[in-house]
Amino acid sequence: RAARLRVIFRLPQMINDSGFLVNTPAYWPKEHLAYVTWYSQFKPSPDKATGMYKVEPAIDSNGVPQGAVIPLSNIRQNCMLVPSRTSWDKDWDSDNILDKCSSFFVNNLQTKYAYQTIY
Repeated sequence: RAARLRVIFRLPQMINDSGFLVNTPAYWPKEHLAYVTWYSQFKPSPDKATGMYKVEPAIDSNGVPQGAVIPLSNIRQNCMLVPSRTSWDKDWDSDNILDKCSSFFVNNLQTKYAYQTIY
């Protein structure tokens, strides 16, 4: 499933509890984590005209993006998203397009690996 990586982080091993440094609980993950916001799941078949899968930001019933904290090791590869509209807004640029565009094609031709794993 495609997701937008927001931040990579690691939980501390010690925290301040009322002015005292204490060890964090043993069940806290030790590995690096990633906060991601999800895109919709791929449909059973790609778009007929492009051969690419179409995704949209996954939004809950309140309009809030669906996100998750996952182990960084769960991320397998990057993917190129291409706006799926025939007309592009002139205000879109590389800094804001993921926030402003409502649907994308996942470019499965970006690399041989992408073709083998996405298509």
